[in-house]
Amino acid sequence: MKTVNQCLISKESGRIQMPYGDYAALMERVKEGERRREVKTRVIDQLQRFLGTALPSDSASAKNDDAHAESSKQPQAASKPAAPKKEAEPAKTAKADETAQTAEPAEDAKTAAPAKAAKPAAKNSASRSVPKGVEVPPIKKDISAHFNHVDDSGRLFNVFKQYYACLNDACGGTVRVTMKDGICSLWNYDEWEEFAFIDLFDGMLRIAVDPRYTDALESLNLCEVPRLLSSRHNLICVQVDGLNKTMLHVLVKAFEEVGQTAR
Repeated sequence: MKTVNQCLISKESGRIQMPYGDYAALMERVKEGERRREVKTRVIDQLQRFLGTALPSDSASAKNDDAHAESSKQPQAASKPAAPKKEAEPAKTAKADETAQTAEPAEDAKTAAPAKAAKPAAKNSASRSVPKGVEVPPIKKDISAHFNHVDDSGRLFNVFKQYYACLNDACGGTVRVTMKDGICSLWNYDEWEEFAFIDLFDGMLRIAVDPRYTDALESLNLCEVPRLLSSRHNLICVQVDGLNKTMLHVLVKAFEEVGQTAR
C-alpha cells in the first residue's frame, strides 16, 4: 500500500510512470489554472460588454491556456511524420516561364509593327525634306499662290520646292525663280540666264529644257511644249510627279552649260 500511495504504477508493464505526490500536485495546479481561467473569462466578458469591443489578444491567450491544460491531462501522443508538401511551385514557375515566353513575342510583334509602319512614313518625309545646310532663296508669294490655285492640295508646290532646294544644293551657284504668264523660269543667278522652265500640266509638273538633253530624258514622260515657250525657244518638255534623279541631274547640267545653250 505504501508503494501504491507513493507511486503511480502501470498495470501492463509494472513500471513507475510518475511519483504519486507529483501527480497530485500537478492535478492541484490544473484545477487552480481552470479556476483562474474562469475568473479571467468572466472579467473579459464584463469588459467587452462595458467597452463594446473585442479583445483578440486576451481571447487568443485563453485558448492557448486551454490547449496547454488539455495536453497536460492526456498522455503525449506519438509524433507523426509530416506529410511531404506537394511540389506545386516548380509547376507554377514552369507555367510562369511559359507565359513569359509566349508574352515576349507578342510584345515584340507589337513593337515591330509600328516600326514597319514607320518606314514608309520616314521615306516620304525624307523625300519631302529640304537638304540640310542649304540656304534656299525665298520664293515669291505670287508663285506659291499660283501653284496653290491650280493645285489646292499643295502637293505640286512641295515637289517644285524640292527641285528648287536640291538645285541650290547641287549647282555651283545660286538658282533663282521668276514667273510670267503662269510659267516659272529657273535662272543661273551668276550669269542671269534661264536654263529651264516649269509650269503645271495635267496634274503634274512640266519641265522644259534644251533639246540637247533629249537622249538623257528619253526614259521619262515627254510631252508637248507650251505655245508661249515654243514661239520663243527650241525646247523639249517632260512631265514629272515627284523628285526624279534623272531630271534633277539634267537640270544641274543645264545650269552649268547655260552659256552653251543654242536657241
